[in-house]
Amino acid sequence: MPKRWSVLKNLINGCELKEDLFLSLINEDGVILSANANMQKTLHIKNPKEEAVSFYSFLHPEHITAFKAAIEQSRTQNTPSSAELYLKNGYYHPMKWQINYIENPGIGKGDFLCVGYKLLDDERLMQFNKLGEQNYQAIVEGLNAGVLFQDYNGELIAANKKAAEIYGTTLERLYQLTDIRKHWNESWEVCTEDGEKIDFDDTPFMRALGTGKAVAEVLCIKLRDGQRKHILYNSQPLFNAGETIPFSVVSNIVDVTREKTLSWEMQERDMLFRSFLEKTPTLSWVVDESATLLFASTSFYRYFGLKEEESVNKNILALIPSAVGEALHDKHLQVLETGVSLETIEKMKWSDGTNFVFHINLFPIQGIANKKMVGGHAVNMAEKFATEKKLREANERLLLLSRATTDAIWEWDMQTGYIFRNDALMDMVGYHAEDSKGLSWWLRRIHPEDRNRLSDIIKEATDKGQHSWEDQYRFKCADGTYKHVQDKGYVVYENGLPVKMIGSLQDITELKELEGQLVEEKLQRQKEISEMVIKVQEKERTRIGHELHDNVNQILSTAKLFMDMVTPSSADETTFKAKGIEYLVSAIEEIRKLSRELVVPHLKENGLVDSVKLLIEDISISSSLNIRFTHDHENELLSSGKKITLFRIVQEQMKNILKYSKAKQVDIYLECKDDNVHLTIKDDGVGFDPKQYHKGIGLSNIHDRTRFYNGIVDVQSSPGKGCTLNISIPTAD
Repeated sequence: MPKRWSVLKNLINGCELKEDLFLSLINEDGVILSANANMQKTLHIKNPKEEAVSFYSFLHPEHITAFKAAIEQSRTQNTPSSAELYLKNGYYHPMKWQINYIENPGIGKGDFLCVGYKLLDDERLMQFNKLGEQNYQAIVEGLNAGVLFQDYNGELIAANKKAAEIYGTTLERLYQLTDIRKHWNESWEVCTEDGEKIDFDDTPFMRALGTGKAVAEVLCIKLRDGQRKHILYNSQPLFNAGETIPFSVVSNIVDVTREKTLSWEMQERDMLFRSFLEKTPTLSWVVDESATLLFASTSFYRYFGLKEEESVNKNILALIPSAVGEALHDKHLQVLETGVSLETIEKMKWSDGTNFVFHINLFPIQGIANKKMVGGHAVNMAEKFATEKKLREANERLLLLSRATTDAIWEWDMQTGYIFRNDALMDMVGYHAEDSKGLSWWLRRIHPEDRNRLSDIIKEATDKGQHSWEDQYRFKCADGTYKHVQDKGYVVYENGLPVKMIGSLQDITELKELEGQLVEEKLQRQKEISEMVIKVQEKERTRIGHELHDNVNQILSTAKLFMDMVTPSSADETTFKAKGIEYLVSAIEEIRKLSRELVVPHLKENGLVDSVKLLIEDISISSSLNIRFTHDHENELLSSGKKITLFRIVQEQMKNILKYSKAKQVDIYLECKDDNVHLTIKDDGVGFDPKQYHKGIGLSNIHDRTRFYNGIVDVQSSPGKGCTLNISIPTAD
């Protein structure tokens, strides 16, 4: 017993303390064993120890079953259970109860601690009791429909459990709601059937309060779990005796979501059915046991020259030609009697002598109340037979033509995927006729670089409704070699859709090879011309250099000798003589440098490396620039033209560095690697922004000389970070 009392004490202490809390201990039969003072006082219970009182006597009969189920759940699962019940205290009012099972050790039975509290505050309880005098049955016993009572401001006074179920919540949460207007307008998602958000003042219950008349409307409400429900509100204002202004409103609410869904589904099915009848090209119809036409496709009415409004519910035999009616009547009866579908081909001759061939399918349909109907659809096969005949004749002509010509011909049936290729085509690519496969077989043998382009061309032609296309591509033959082919295709359309493609193939391998040879010869010729131009330029530079060195410098040297022989007679003349000799020496030196730059170095004698070293020595004599030169000797195997080009690039870049960079250190790297000769010239000068820099004559010459030998120029620079020039030229000619 102490252990049991300890369990009771813990359960009671764990309850939320309220002044109006009800505590009761009952046995499995519902007899109250003990109750707290508030429960005894409120329900006028005598001392349970003196007089046995059943807890069920205070419950509304409608809720006894639910309470017993909660007790059984607590006992079998040994966990607390809850129930919302109406308890009788003069009037029935809503309360929430928590039931806890307490086992009696050694007995095998247990008792139940029931903890209850009111769901309404005192003010709303008074309103609830006032409504309960006249609406008791609607509030407590309303099981099939939800019931809501609201005051003049729309605040909830009372609701039944069905209303809570419709809203997907509990009575406790419903009664906790206050300021419903704010929730409705700001938080809840409520709209009309047309999807328009509805304001609180426009709700059925507020309109009923405002007009004093009943209002009914369906609203779509999004619940807490995201589910959307369609709820029918029937709101009725309530009046006190002798008053014309309602003091409250009662709303019966019904969940019509399922009905709305079914209605939409029916509408959608009807729309789909109507759309099918309108769009299907076949002649379709439905008749009943009396051969009365119930439905038919637009094609049916159009084919027989009928109007739907004048044909429905009329005997089909009176609507269609007698030849058709006679053919269908007996078969309709056969399907109605046997309940088995029937398929047939009927040849008919109309009164004007026209012959028709129809492929007909008839099938039974079971209607409401076991009404028997027959559905049917028919396809006019005459056009199909004529088309098939033309197609057979065309195929025969194509076969004869393919055998009679030496051209490579193919045909692609785009509906079946079958591709025909004649013997000439298969001989061209080296495959046997039995090796011929579908489109994917052919596409796999097209060169990967051409495959996607050809697919795109064909797709574009059919998408845009073009009647022909043409392309050249490489095809892998049976021996593994590629042939260049020119493919031309012609597209055949039916009803705007491509159904067939016919084409011819031509081997243009020799033509492509000749084109390639012409291109190579043209490039070689251009290269020879360019090389000749460079040689002429270098020859002219050498001639000018020698002319300056041998003639102009000799004249200047002679002039210097004459100046040396002049004897000044005054101090000013002495100064003039000294200045003149100084300028002559300077001119002689400048012309010597210029002639040395212009004259082609003797690369065959000195080699590229030695020539670059001599250039560096000359620069070092006339400037404070520190130059490091790193190289290998494999570059001596280069042609004389490439050696001259590399030397001129070094010469040109060093001239740029001396003129613009303000550099103190220059590194030159020359090496042969990966079938290329690499030249790098790096300085630590002021640098420049390549994006804002326009190539001058010097850098343009470097680009032109490098491009002539299919080389690559890369300039890396930025302000304050110096400049790096990278040159790469193939070693092979």
